[in-house]
Amino acid sequence: MQNRSGKLKTLVKICGLRTLDDALRACELGADAVGFVVAPGSPRHIGFQSALEIAGHMATRIQPQLTLHNANLNNPRETLPKHATPVLVMQSWSQVTPSQLQAWPGALQVYEATGGPQRKRIYGCRLEQLNLLEHCPHEQISALLVDAPNAGAGVGWNWSRSSAPWTNRLPLILAGGLSPDNVAAAMTQTQPWAVDVSSGVESSRGVKDFAKVQDFIANARGVQAEISSVFASVSATSFEQL
Repeated sequence: MQNRSGKLKTLVKICGLRTLDDALRACELGADAVGFVVAPGSPRHIGFQSALEIAGHMATRIQPQLTLHNANLNNPRETLPKHATPVLVMQSWSQVTPSQLQAWPGALQVYEATGGPQRKRIYGCRLEQLNLLEHCPHEQISALLVDAPNAGAGVGWNWSRSSAPWTNRLPLILAGGLSPDNVAAAMTQTQPWAVDVSSGVESSRGVKDFAKVQDFIANARGVQAEISSVFASVSATSFEQL
């Protein structure tokens, strides 16, 4: 997805949503993807069936709407659908059955490198894990989500890129410790394809603060850094293409 200046638009994923109203609100504010966490130990946990029902409602409730790119209401430059891709977030493949995975209408995100169905997935891990990983099913990975050392804790870390050569052709999703206050700095340092936030836009653990969500998206949109030349082979321009 490119803007008129030719630079890539950094995508935003809001993770840890638990109700249809929250998912729709994130869509209205401009999120490109919404994540539903089915890991039982998470304060943002949601049952798979509930997540599936929300994802189904999103497809029927969200209609294309006008988005104006300048202040002149008589001259709208472009129309974009207000739509966000549902992402199923798992800690391990054992948390969801194969038949459930086949029924999921959006992207899969998992923190296990191997296993699961013959289906593309977002692979989530810490940076040091990614750099040391040698036997990874590269052909099944559609994007890399690099998380903080303590995923889900909302603690910042030293954002940086992986040094593993095989990662260079994949979209990079930056996560862990991001907030409206630091997302611009993290993006400037790392130049990711997308950013992922959960605890950094909450009023309390598991409860989204949509004023913070709005600020996070606005601040992320304000940093339109060009993707580094080493990532020239990245072809996905939306979460739906993963």
